[in-house]
Amino acid sequence: MECLAGFVILPTAASPIMRSSLFCAPKKYRNAVVVSAKLQHNDDDPLFRAAVSRASLRFQETHRPEPLFVDPYAGCFVPLSVEADMKHQLHQYCLATKFIDDKLLTTTNNIDGLKQVVLLTDGMDTRPYRLNWPTSTIIFDISPERVFKKAAQKLEDVGAKIPRSCLFFHVPSESPYIQQTLCSKGFTGNRPSIWAFQGLPVMTLASFEEFLSIVSNLAMKGCLLLGELPAWLAETEVGIKVN
Repeated sequence: MECLAGFVILPTAASPIMRSSLFCAPKKYRNAVVVSAKLQHNDDDPLFRAAVSRASLRFQETHRPEPLFVDPYAGCFVPLSVEADMKHQLHQYCLATKFIDDKLLTTTNNIDGLKQVVLLTDGMDTRPYRLNWPTSTIIFDISPERVFKKAAQKLEDVGAKIPRSCLFFHVPSESPYIQQTLCSKGFTGNRPSIWAFQGLPVMTLASFEEFLSIVSNLAMKGCLLLGELPAWLAETEVGIKVN
């Protein structure tokens, strides 16, 4: 596989630093932002807490006077105690989110026919619902199943919808058969694909290398791999090569 990688390391668990966007949220989305936080999160689940923390950052960014992006669904994930802070300072995670949003849309809009997008996430990624995907986009979300199921229910409760011209599938990150599951759900290696890494829990170098192996096995020449690398991973030989 010959794959173009676009990773940037930030001091926190977020990474890419980016700029302008193709995605411009309609005013109706801003008005529809779910301000009230209704999800009773499980304090004993570190993966759930981490996902809620990222959702809180997107919630706060959405309510800035001039937000980098608008996530109309982030509010349904965060605790009731979280309120929109109009003085919220720009966070590196939000810069990374902006970059990934832009790159996903720029790339998919330049692909003819079927577009394949693989999101490696924390289970609360709202991109399948909030981005203006082009026709014939198939989106795969690889994330912890227990987090994804709770998030999917909340998104359904607030009326989030996948664009009619697109397909969306979840693949549990805990599965030992991720590659086979992707293919069984329609992923094809002889079509262009873009892989975005943001939020997926990666605790060891071995687990990160395993995901790189999946990308290497499935992605055709000229695919795009981008996203965030945890700070600890940047210090490893693999992290340096990817960056």
